[in-house]
Amino acid sequence: MAYELIKEEDDKRVVRFTMDAADLKKVFRKVKRDISKEVSIRGFRPGHVPDSIIEKRFGNIIVTEVAENAHKQLSEDLFETFDWVLSANEPEFETVLPVEGEDYVYTVTYRVFLTPEPVDYKEIKLSVPQYDREKAVEDTIEHLQKQFVSFDKTDSPSAAGDLVVLTYPDPDGAPDSGPRELTAVIGQNDMGPGFDELITGVKPGDTFTMQMKVEQGKDTGLQGPVHTFAVKEVKAHSYPELDDEFATKAGGFKTMDEFRQKIRDDVNTRYDAETKSFTERQAIDSILDSNVFDVPEFMVANLTEDYVSQLEEEEPTEETKKVAGELAERKVREFLLLREIAICESLEITEDEIEESVASGDNRSSYLDRNRNEKALEFVLNSAVIEEKPPVEDGPEPAVVPWKWVSVDPSAKKTSSEGEE
Repeated sequence: MAYELIKEEDDKRVVRFTMDAADLKKVFRKVKRDISKEVSIRGFRPGHVPDSIIEKRFGNIIVTEVAENAHKQLSEDLFETFDWVLSANEPEFETVLPVEGEDYVYTVTYRVFLTPEPVDYKEIKLSVPQYDREKAVEDTIEHLQKQFVSFDKTDSPSAAGDLVVLTYPDPDGAPDSGPRELTAVIGQNDMGPGFDELITGVKPGDTFTMQMKVEQGKDTGLQGPVHTFAVKEVKAHSYPELDDEFATKAGGFKTMDEFRQKIRDDVNTRYDAETKSFTERQAIDSILDSNVFDVPEFMVANLTEDYVSQLEEEEPTEETKKVAGELAERKVREFLLLREIAICESLEITEDEIEESVASGDNRSSYLDRNRNEKALEFVLNSAVIEEKPPVEDGPEPAVVPWKWVSVDPSAKKTSSEGEE
């Protein structure tokens, strides 16, 4: 069995296929045997009908099925050798029918999709945000250090990071019940805006009274119940020393130098991976914007169907299909562009690499497409001009909190809800 590319002109690829008589005879034998098993002819058991009778009754069907089987066998390896992207046009088969006992020779004209020559894919301008890796290392260590915080009683005024223990009357007013306790760490903003300010600078024995103050809308001013708290304890915070003992406790390392290096390695790995992904997306978006062309509709339709099926929706909406189709169109165009860049730049995969992949169970054409396109994207990135820019500070304005806790005169009129948390 063999095939030969005999003509290559524009989008036409003419291939001559040949199946020798011996191989063709095997196909004839199999087709006749399969038909014999399926038909019911009086006087013969299924599968034991003589070939002469099968040929006489089903001659045209036999020849047609043999031709289809031969076409399938002969073309199996064609697209492994010739890495074409077919257009939507159906192949044109030469009208030649197989004859048992003779070589089967015929031609097929394929129409391939010709991707326009890519433009503007060299020295494209990309940007990444500036990133202080050492600061990220120290920030990570500081975050870990704070997780091992300890608190000790103090008579000094409370400060940021300290833990304050407060008491307040039982809201149920039971005569035998003692005061309830509330703990808060200054800086964690657990109790709403303004509360941290009220418990900063307090000492054991102090008391304070607070009420909600509405600062937006037509009902501005003090509202709601008045709450009075007594400071039972202040516990000053302390963080462990960044020494070898901390390295062992926090990370399982013998020395702090080893621990810091591990954190540095993790930061670098994470940043490099994120930067690679970020620049790849920018590069792909750039070449897609510069190379707009119509892609084969059947490729888009197939990929759209894959995307929709992955959503596992019983009845996908038209909007879902529309979005999936747009994503599929860009993905197909990305594939064709990277493929063409690889061809233009002669970024080929070696035969040894392909054979090794096939031997490990990979599909030849899939491996070729995947790795060649990876090389194309790598080529684009290696030629790109990448600039580090300061992070953009502009962003949405922080939400304005319409109320906050404020200190009020403890002699102010209290509502029946006084002391409720």
